[in-house]
Amino acid sequence: MNLKTTILLFIVFSLFFSSCEDIVQIELSDNNVGLYAVEAKITTDNNPYVYLYKSQLVSSDGQYPGVSGAEVVISNNSKPQKRIVLQESQEIQGLYLPKQGNFYWGESGKEYTLTITVGDITMTATEFLAPVEPLDSIQVRPSSWGDYAFLGMQTFSYETPGMGNYYKWDIYINKKLLYPSDYLVIANDELVDGNYIDGLEIFTDFHDPNKPEDRILNLGDTVQVKQNSISKFAYNFYYQMFNQGQSGGLFSVPTANIKGNFIASDGREVLGLFVAHDVSASKTVIIDETIESGLKK
Repeated sequence: MNLKTTILLFIVFSLFFSSCEDIVQIELSDNNVGLYAVEAKITTDNNPYVYLYKSQLVSSDGQYPGVSGAEVVISNNSKPQKRIVLQESQEIQGLYLPKQGNFYWGESGKEYTLTITVGDITMTATEFLAPVEPLDSIQVRPSSWGDYAFLGMQTFSYETPGMGNYYKWDIYINKKLLYPSDYLVIANDELVDGNYIDGLEIFTDFHDPNKPEDRILNLGDTVQVKQNSISKFAYNFYYQMFNQGQSGGLFSVPTANIKGNFIASDGREVLGLFVAHDVSASKTVIIDETIESGLKK
């Protein structure tokens, strides 16, 4: 299977968004002011975080106001159950983290429930943390997509056997996550179930050749990729974001709030998403003269 076929079959989409890492941009009307919104994540390679805030007027250019004083609990379906109570950060209002020195990393194959209580309102979301295949390797090399004039980043790994697996990739350049004007790539295994994915190009550094300062991948940079499992719900959420990002044309999807996975006790809508990832991190690759010399000038 060649690279071009792999990309077409793997149904890869590039999404523009910003966040702690997974910041969720929501289209809001003025009728949505004052709704609770949540950005929350648990993974197998780091402590969880929960950011709770309230929506504002679309015309507002201020920061979303974080919500203090919430009781935030994450638990799983282990027997006995494992749970942790998060505490609000002293630096960022509305950001809830494990107490310093405490660790609560996710475990693949477990189901996690996030419960947030504010006053007499309780919001809950549940996600299954699916396992992900380990990355064999990554490569940075001149991309055929740009006639070898731009560097591309490719991953190599098996796809987990069994239909119904969903993925996203995080790219780190010099230990910094590539965002906010970069691509979050998501995929499903609809037509590649259980196959070896030989060179999936998850990022191509397209830029104006006359403006080398616009390059993202440069000589001497270090690059790492994290391959993450995501749920079907999260995949569909991001897919809807992709569709709404294409809005504006004759046949485009009308903008609307994307339904998150939270349920509130008062019946009101809760914006945002709770995600759970199994994470496989690649080894670090350094962009050296050998890689750079392959670029077509």
